[in-house]
Amino acid sequence: MELHKGDKYKDVDGTEFQVFGAVDDTYTYFFIANLKQNIVIRMQPKNTVAFLSGMKKVN
Repeated sequence: MELHKGDKYKDVDGTEFQVFGAVDDTYTYFFIANLKQNIVIRMQPKNTVAFLSGMKKVN
């Protein structure tokens, strides 16, 4: 799964998550925003892919 800035995913409950750009630190982190609760989560790439893999991609 390849992630791009601006991609949106929806889980089974209808909550939308949006991928934001990665920041190059010691590791590269992705920032995932929960658009329903206005929360941003920082994850490593492998965890981000695992988190979003069960969700449906929306435009």
